[in-house]
Amino acid sequence: MITLGKIADTIQGELIGDGSLNIKGVSGIEDAEEGDITFLINKGYLRYLKDSKASAFIIGNEIGPGDIPGKALVISKNPSIDFIKVVQLFEEKIDHERGINPLAYVSKGAYVSPYASILPFAYVGDGAHIEKGVIIHPYAFIGNRVKIGEDSTIYPHVTIYDGVSIGKKVTIHSGSVIGSDGFGYVWDGKKHRKIPQIGTVIIEDDVEIGANVTIDRATLGKTTIRKGTKIDNLVQIAHNVTVGENSIIVSQTGIAGSVRIGKGVILAGQVGVRDHVTIGDNVKAAGGTGITKDVPANSSISGTPHMDHREWLRLQTYIKRLPKLYDTVKRIEMKLKMEDKNNG
Repeated sequence: MITLGKIADTIQGELIGDGSLNIKGVSGIEDAEEGDITFLINKGYLRYLKDSKASAFIIGNEIGPGDIPGKALVISKNPSIDFIKVVQLFEEKIDHERGINPLAYVSKGAYVSPYASILPFAYVGDGAHIEKGVIIHPYAFIGNRVKIGEDSTIYPHVTIYDGVSIGKKVTIHSGSVIGSDGFGYVWDGKKHRKIPQIGTVIIEDDVEIGANVTIDRATLGKTTIRKGTKIDNLVQIAHNVTVGENSIIVSQTGIAGSVRIGKGVILAGQVGVRDHVTIGDNVKAAGGTGITKDVPANSSISGTPHMDHREWLRLQTYIKRLPKLYDTVKRIEMKLKMEDKNNG
């Protein structure tokens, strides 16, 4: 257990209540049990307060102590960041045994740091280079000449093809495939002829890749995911794409070949990007956006084909008015027909 006082010290928050109170876990306000601490960030959640069994609350500036009388509190200056810190206090970390498990296969031509963990039934190919702190889970496939930097985690059933480079502190979740062939064919008049895909994929430091993500190798050069980028589950990134630093790509997004994405870009769920498009820094694309041409930096876009988000909102207003407009037009038509009939 962790005391409320330790939690307050960890986030440098103001403590109101008994600092020796033992906290067993952190939960959402609706699910919290006695002994839990929960977050109450905005007043919209006050409606759950009377039914909450939480023993303590972390609150932001929007909530005052008077809103939660008689409760143990920690007042946070930055609730979103402090949420991460508090959850980390309670996170159970498994200390995997260092070294190569006898049930794993590691090529004699591979280098594995003695401080890495290669778990049972993992495969590490010839010429691979695995740095210290790396954890490779069961049934992961690490191809020939793959490089994996310090403190990276490769979860079960991940496939990393030959020659791919993975940076430090990278996390790749189950089922993802990194470095499979790009989708390139030419019609020769009789059949589709495959264009050899002999490039590579480079994943820079501090990237997280969700489950069942596919990132294709480049045709000749490299497909690159820059440092700090986070990719949700079920995303497809095609050959020769570059994704800039600290970007967010949400589930079911598909990015076609040779796209250039800037820094700090957010592509929400089910965004589609056509090939050879350039997306500037800090662009935000709403869910379901179809990006068909270059997007200037700092734009907010929606719709298919994409447009300025404010324009898209206006169009949605017009669309909602179409049934009323249709009825109005029909009444006018009927009135004109009656007038023509009477005049005739």
